[in-house]
Amino acid sequence: MSIIGITGTGSLFGQGIIKSIKNSSFKSSILIGMDYFEGTIGSNWVDKNFILPDLLDEDITDSIWLESIQSIIQENAVEVLFIGVDFELPLFAKYKKYLEKLTSCIVIVSDEKTIEIADDKYLTSKFLSDNNFNYPLTFLESEIDRALEAKLLHFPLIIKPRKGYRSVDVYVVSDKLDLRKRINSIENPIIQEYIGSEETEYTCGVIAFNGDVKKSIVLNRTLKEGNTNTTYLRHDFPSAIKDYIESVSAKLNLFGVCNFQLRMDQDIPKIFEINARHSGTTYIRSIYGFNEIEYILELLLNKVEIDFDIREGKVQRYFEEFFVEFER
Repeated sequence: MSIIGITGTGSLFGQGIIKSIKNSSFKSSILIGMDYFEGTIGSNWVDKNFILPDLLDEDITDSIWLESIQSIIQENAVEVLFIGVDFELPLFAKYKKYLEKLTSCIVIVSDEKTIEIADDKYLTSKFLSDNNFNYPLTFLESEIDRALEAKLLHFPLIIKPRKGYRSVDVYVVSDKLDLRKRINSIENPIIQEYIGSEETEYTCGVIAFNGDVKKSIVLNRTLKEGNTNTTYLRHDFPSAIKDYIESVSAKLNLFGVCNFQLRMDQDIPKIFEINARHSGTTYIRSIYGFNEIEYILELLLNKVEIDFDIREGKVQRYFEEFFVEFER
């Protein structure tokens, strides 16, 4: 019986990981959850749930947090650890080798450079540009006036934070006045060309290990309040998307899963966001037959590469209630 750790039992990512495990051949595994808050929904789905030191507390150092993680892994003999919280990624990337050497637990996280590229949308565009991949033209605030004067960009434009999440502070601007207003309201903004449309937006996942691309999936999607609301999978999606995301993945030093957000610019796919982690669509993908968590566990624990039976269709996200009985 495998012992699997999951951080972020209160996050959409962490819960998707847990649900994917329970919908796989590893459903009988012992699950060790971790979070920063008591009473998360995901804490009811694991065998044990531990509270981690609050990294936002100025008295909590990296070493205190790391010691807590190390202790939980060792005391529970965790074999594989999945990361379900965004802000943990740089820390786990930094201490991955240390934890793996000390505990023999496999930490599913890419290296520090890859995490940095994915965490910063300007570095994302620079990575794509440096490696001759298509991407939306992207400029810093200090570069935008020159870009407009040179007619490298044309309205409408997209403006958003270099480091952001869930479409917070992402705006479409139609003129210079609107652009300047938004620039003044966003910390460290970037400005991108507006490409495609909401109908040509895709969320894509790739499983890869150190440049070796294993599997990929492409979903058309719609958003609600920054999160994927409805997804569609058809086998006749443009083949250029799959070729593109797999080529990009081969250049990134990925360890596990990477999520790509892109739009079609006519017939050309262009990535506007890279998330070097599991995504909010992790469990949605498993419903189509693409269970990335099961694949990783089979590969790392059993040295087996499983095949997927991918189904065409639509998956809609909806609210669900969960009852927790009081202890007597």
